[in-house]
Amino acid sequence: PIPQVILGGGRKYMFPKNASDVEYPHEDKHRGTRLDRRNLIQAWHSAKPPGKVAKYVWHRRELLALNLSRIDFLLGESWHLRVPQPQLAALGEALVSLSHGAGAAGVTSCPPSQSTLALCSGVAGMPPKMLQALHEAVELDRAIGLASNLTSAQDTLSVVTADHSHVFTFGGYTPRGNPIFGLAPMQSDVDRKPFTSILYGNGPGYKIVAGERENVSAVDFAHANYQAQSAVPLRQETHGGEDVAVFARGPMAHLLHGVHEQNYIPHAMAYAACIGSNRGHCNAAGRNAASLSPFLTLLLLLLLLC
Repeated sequence: PIPQVILGGGRKYMFPKNASDVEYPHEDKHRGTRLDRRNLIQAWHSAKPPGKVAKYVWHRRELLALNLSRIDFLLGESWHLRVPQPQLAALGEALVSLSHGAGAAGVTSCPPSQSTLALCSGVAGMPPKMLQALHEAVELDRAIGLASNLTSAQDTLSVVTADHSHVFTFGGYTPRGNPIFGLAPMQSDVDRKPFTSILYGNGPGYKIVAGERENVSAVDFAHANYQAQSAVPLRQETHGGEDVAVFARGPMAHLLHGVHEQNYIPHAMAYAACIGSNRGHCNAAGRNAASLSPFLTLLLLLLLLC
């Protein structure tokens, strides 16, 4: 059987308040947060039908070690992925293949399935490392392209969105052809110093040298780990407040376009997948929902730049 797959992030929101984390047991910021004292991992297990095999994983090794022929349901809850370079495209290929019961290597296409796959990514925007942030955006684009090649728009609804933006800015009247990680063509008309085209509204990039803003021409601002300057000092930069767009391709994609309230999106996905109570449209031409060609609902959440 093809397993029902849900993989995401934010493990601490699944556990009761102050519950120790399995991966970071001594870090308070990773402890459980639920005020209702519920353990949603246990609740997920308990809700599965008798005779069905449900597996919960939190580590990549556990995911890769799964025997797909022996499981019916898979839940994966990780925390922020601490990897030196973005690997979303590779992960996306593995997960799309996983949801169709195939190995990731050498997969060229995937048949329709009844799986629901949620793929969540993106932490490079949190430290203000502009090069890493944009490389992760490119990695997301590659993952979307890969998912499109492995699935069909006839039976697969692909949704790309985010739950927030970041205080990542691009300015300085930079002309076409100027290096994206380079300096803006103008200097500040206040302190007469240059600045990079990419800046952050807040974060650890705030630097004062001898009572003045750091002169970026004296540092290697093209380095992969360079932290772009920020206006307000914080240990970590924050999310932004802009509206986030949602993009969709495939069956019922017309339900998702432009800007929507966030809680509308899963309802639209469930409606498109004939899940839940609103299934009248699944009975067209005298067919019931079970006879319709099922499809994969693929949700990519970009949590760094929108």
